[in-house]
Amino acid sequence: MTRYSTEKPSIPPTRVSKSRGKGLFLLSLIFRLLLLGVGSGFAWVLGMAIAQIYPSRATSMPIAERLLRVTQNLTSSPKRAPAKPIPALPAPTATPTPQSKVNPAQREKLQGDLRKLQGELNALIGRTAALESQLGSSRPTETLEKRLQLMSQELAATPTEATPPLALPAPSPLDGNAQPQNTRNPVFAGDALMVTLPSDVLFNTGSISLRAGTSAILDNLVAELRSYEGATVRVAGHTDDALEEAENRNVSFARAQAVVQYLSGVLGQKYHWVAIGYGESRPSVDNSSEINRQRNRRIEVAISP
Repeated sequence: MTRYSTEKPSIPPTRVSKSRGKGLFLLSLIFRLLLLGVGSGFAWVLGMAIAQIYPSRATSMPIAERLLRVTQNLTSSPKRAPAKPIPALPAPTATPTPQSKVNPAQREKLQGDLRKLQGELNALIGRTAALESQLGSSRPTETLEKRLQLMSQELAATPTEATPPLALPAPSPLDGNAQPQNTRNPVFAGDALMVTLPSDVLFNTGSISLRAGTSAILDNLVAELRSYEGATVRVAGHTDDALEEAENRNVSFARAQAVVQYLSGVLGQKYHWVAIGYGESRPSVDNSSEINRQRNRRIEVAISP
């Protein structure tokens, strides 16, 4: 008789390979991370939307920001001691100017004496420039005393033509033995009524504008021209042969115009003003030396009554 066994055959357990198990673990981890990121992003968007719709009205600082500031304070370097303020310097006090003890009457008298001295100085400067022109030398940068001393040395060293003496001061009316004499030495003298001024005294090298301080020289001419009201005043400019002929002519004419402009501005239009530029065409001496070229650079002011 055949016996049937009721026991089920045992099935051996299925073994999962290690590599497959690691792959499932990685996939599960990636899925969880993605789920966490999506959830966090959704929560952040939802939180921002709620904050925009229902903003917080609390005035206290959030807890997260408090914790962040506390952490920064702990990790930051120790604070430096505050610098001491620099004391302000005291304001400078104005130095009191000494007040003049001159009364108005004395002040007016002193001002008159000062104007008189200035007029005498202007006349002396003009006469010094005229003497320098006759000697063929010009030293506009030197002091007046130095210029007179140098001219005295030149006249003592080399024999030259006699020059008119400087005007002596008027004798005092208290001196009973003083003889009356004419102390005025006119600038325009002789039949030609012409005076020659060196251009180096009136103008800088290559310039056509009157240099500063030449008004004292030209004012000496103004005082004389007042005696010839209505006359024709001819101002002629001359140069040496250093530049081209056309350029010399233009420079000499521009310089003559500058002198005419100054004189007419002071005396007005009661005269007939004429400006001429001869350039190098009419030299007074040959341009054979620097001294001769300096003598040829000149301004001639002539009067035709």
